[in-house]
Amino acid sequence: MILSLVATLLAVEPVLPVDQSPWAPGLLSQDERGKLPSASLDDVKVCGSCHMDVAAQWRTSAHALASFTNPLYRVSIERLRKDRGFKESRMCGACHDLALLTSGGLDQPVAPGDPRAHAGVSCTSCHSAVHATLDGNGSLTLRSDDALPERVEDATVENHKQRVANAPLRTAELCGGCHRAFLSQATGNGSAFFGMDDFGAWQRSAFNHSRADRPDDVKARDCRGCHMPKEPAVLGDVAAKKGQIVSHRFLGSHTSLAVMRGDDETRKRVEDFLRGSVTVDLAAARVGGGPWLPTASHASVKGGDSLEIDVVVFNEKVGHRFPGSVLDNQGTTVEVELRTSEGRVLARSTDHQLRAEIVDLEGEPLHERETHRFVAPVWNHTVPARDARAARIAFEIPPGLQPRDFPLSVHAAVVHRTRLPELHTLACQDARTPNGAAFLAAGEQLTGHRIDPCAEVPSTVISSAVATLRGQGKPTFDSVWRRALALSVSLQEYLGEAEQAFRFARDAAKTRDERGRAAWGLAVIAGKRGQTDEALRLLASAEQLLGELPSTWRTRGDIYAQVWRWPLAAEAYRRAAQLAPQDVSVWQMLAMSEASAGRFPQALEAAQAGIRLYPRDADCLRVQALALAQLGAPELVREKSLAAALEWRLPDDGPAAKGKCSKRIVGCAERRNPVPRFTALPTGPLAATP
Repeated sequence: MILSLVATLLAVEPVLPVDQSPWAPGLLSQDERGKLPSASLDDVKVCGSCHMDVAAQWRTSAHALASFTNPLYRVSIERLRKDRGFKESRMCGACHDLALLTSGGLDQPVAPGDPRAHAGVSCTSCHSAVHATLDGNGSLTLRSDDALPERVEDATVENHKQRVANAPLRTAELCGGCHRAFLSQATGNGSAFFGMDDFGAWQRSAFNHSRADRPDDVKARDCRGCHMPKEPAVLGDVAAKKGQIVSHRFLGSHTSLAVMRGDDETRKRVEDFLRGSVTVDLAAARVGGGPWLPTASHASVKGGDSLEIDVVVFNEKVGHRFPGSVLDNQGTTVEVELRTSEGRVLARSTDHQLRAEIVDLEGEPLHERETHRFVAPVWNHTVPARDARAARIAFEIPPGLQPRDFPLSVHAAVVHRTRLPELHTLACQDARTPNGAAFLAAGEQLTGHRIDPCAEVPSTVISSAVATLRGQGKPTFDSVWRRALALSVSLQEYLGEAEQAFRFARDAAKTRDERGRAAWGLAVIAGKRGQTDEALRLLASAEQLLGELPSTWRTRGDIYAQVWRWPLAAEAYRRAAQLAPQDVSVWQMLAMSEASAGRFPQALEAAQAGIRLYPRDADCLRVQALALAQLGAPELVREKSLAAALEWRLPDDGPAAKGKCSKRIVGCAERRNPVPRFTALPTGPLAATP
């Protein structure tokens, strides 16, 4: 049987990423019907004559401002074009600038008054897509015939529907074509770098019923379910059904664009969309280095005490990481204050940033979207879907407080800002140059949008929490469970705290499901410590309560892999992959376990399954190349697979760049801890006025 499997596997080509496109390094392509008509402002005008609501909604969206009209985007792509070249910028254009890209406009200087530079992601961009791959960088195939039939006799409503309602239109893969991105030498980078991947994060999440990471279950929702809800069609759109139309506002997190346009209605819609997407909790506390208390309100302090609070952010409703999109340039922070009973602020911390830090070769952080200099991510404090992350905030209680100041309280808030201030400053400065002013003027004339890049960056509180330090309280399961999840990703030396947090969860559990999740968490921690028998016992207890889940099988695989029992690990990962077939991380672990066990046909099968989900996955490409070599594949096949593995491996200079950041940049080393610790700064005199 093994020989038969080997013969079958060797008869096919290796699974490789798509790298061919007439507009490489963008991966857009066209069908065989003829010349691809460029997207333009005209297609919105034509479509809007019948689809009034859709066109009106779209004009308020980030898609409408995806091109050079958007000053934040334009300063980034213009720097890339200046520093690396025109061709390299095609990677950006495959998603942002179809009008320029498909007509050759990106291969030369772009004039401010060129209508193609202000087209955005228009109707043609999505409604002409007939095929989508999971590669990213605009990996869509567009049909090149007109949306309206050339012959009058063919101009029926049914024919029009068939033309614009192509198969990928109602799939998450269509969104994934652009909401997954990567960099390479072809984009001006020294080596491969993997950037935005909202699609992949959703694909692995409970919102896609892929429950391998943790025993969590929510109602399935895809990109359209969140970002394109139905709303009333107030202008008489012909596509309306029962008075409603699928929204083309594509609401996300772009409060800055709304404020730059002076669009208060869209800003409010975006802020309402954001609120409640995550929750923040003051989940635990300790005083003077004593034992951790299960809630912050359990703490009782006096003047001169030291206090530590674990602040936990849980991604409640977002189907990908929060914040999403470009993780390196998110401006969202967690802000924490210590207050007296009368509301006077004693200390404040605004240090915890929900974003990723990307550095160049010298370890220097990059905050202006200089993508061509990206080398390695140093830390990432964004929060995966239905997961939690924590920061530890330390306070020194002023010794001179009066009795009337007590009880003290701690206030926490997640404050959303679309982008980092450095990028906003760059766009504002550019607007004062002749080139920047010319683009703004042309954009206003062509789109009707008057944009002020120097408008004040909006801040939106999307979640908040308060804990009064009374020395009493009752923990809820959700609170202690979410803190336990956050601590479970911490460094090895902190696993004792994670174990204690899961025990708090077990003690607070009231239902069968909650007891099962607590047992699962304790099994995870025991497995990470190499306590194999105890971990398996706890996992069996969890399965009795929860039933068979991909997360319990994934955890069983992790337990065995921790102690190098590769055949047993592979058996567990294989069952997890059967139950969560769209989770690439499970296929990664299965492929590596099978290869470590010396079972190369099975390793090849698993690696190729993972590559089909994520075509540039470094682990799966490496195992594929190894397995084909071990199985004696033809030389050309081995060469192709090895070349792909080498091209898309993680950068060799990444560890050195991270080390330079830790050594040279203040705060970099501390933030590399998955649970970073920050000290709140006093906001006034340490002693209260008598």
